[in-house]
Amino acid sequence: MPPIIRTITEDEFPDWHRASSLAFGGHATAESTELDRLMCEPDRTFAAFDGRRVVGTATTRTSAIAVPGGSAPLGFVDDVAVIPTHRRRGIMTRMMRAQLAQMRERGEPFAALHASESLIYGRFGYGIATWAERWKILRVHAKMSAEPNADGGNLEFADADEARAEWPPLHRRAAGARPGAVAYSDAYWRYALSDAEHHRRGASAFFHVACKRGGRVVGMASYRVRYGDGVVLVVFLLGEDSEIEAALWAYCFGIDLRNEIHAFNRPTDDPLAWRLADPRRLERAVHDHTWLRLVDVAAALRARRYDAEGELSIRVRDRFCEWNDGVYLLESGADGAEVRKLPQSSPADLELGVSDLAAAHLGGVSPSNLARAGRIRETAPGALRTADRLFRTARPPWTLEL
Repeated sequence: MPPIIRTITEDEFPDWHRASSLAFGGHATAESTELDRLMCEPDRTFAAFDGRRVVGTATTRTSAIAVPGGSAPLGFVDDVAVIPTHRRRGIMTRMMRAQLAQMRERGEPFAALHASESLIYGRFGYGIATWAERWKILRVHAKMSAEPNADGGNLEFADADEARAEWPPLHRRAAGARPGAVAYSDAYWRYALSDAEHHRRGASAFFHVACKRGGRVVGMASYRVRYGDGVVLVVFLLGEDSEIEAALWAYCFGIDLRNEIHAFNRPTDDPLAWRLADPRRLERAVHDHTWLRLVDVAAALRARRYDAEGELSIRVRDRFCEWNDGVYLLESGADGAEVRKLPQSSPADLELGVSDLAAAHLGGVSPSNLARAGRIRETAPGALRTADRLFRTARPPWTLEL
């Protein structure tokens, strides 16, 4: 008998977590079990059962995502894995179908995830919607060409309780409206700032430094120190404006007895490189970050605002979620967009896969660039120019995430 796919009960969570840890090459502990339980929504936590054993896992976190000009419900996918003894049997595919079907029932037009491997999720209709950068710089080369002006802001250490209280509203104010931003739950922030030993990977516990104006937190950096090689590991850094962020970077660059500063998830348009006196010394590596899936194409297209008025018919191919497959007419105006699904035989200006539409949806890549990569076919002259105008955004999308 093939494994049964269903959501778990609360008392099945330890077995589910044990299987998830095993599938990712780790061992569950009492600490990791209780920490991951914070994020668990049992009615959205799927398992593959081979008899009474959990052999596959997938979970969805109820959330929302910022899209250009607004936000929309989101199912955030995590912990998708199958234990090594049960791989190559279609278990992951069945779990992904169950997740997406549930999102459709709940009226969530988007799914998103952060992929452990980039080969996996394109076949399920996910496309790379946001990119991020990893940074390294030696402290001796981190001088800025101009001192930051934080407009009276003072830097102070914050304890763990203050950090847990201040990070969620700071994120909403400073980055919550940027396309790609996820509206994280309180449970996520408790998890992300829990300082669990297995999150540290040999580094110190968190240090939190807040920038305050008039007693109000307007920026914060949360970092760890790796004492053996003198590295500062910046996990979160965010400010209400670029000068506050520059002041926080200047602090991180000036920590005594440290040799190098690393950051793991910075936006591709971060202005820091333009502030450095010797910008070549900043080592920058771009990587894919948030993968987006349109669960309901019409609702997803309707959810955002567009940068111009125009009309475009789009043939969307979706083999995994067959309810999406078809031709859509997008009419963008000053008051938003109207979207209609047309008969299958209707002519279309563009033809593309649902993963490519997801990649372009937040403005992270232009349709014309996807066409140059052979992923979009223009069937009406000028359609790519129209699509580029409609889907462009003032800033590239970005997702702050642990």
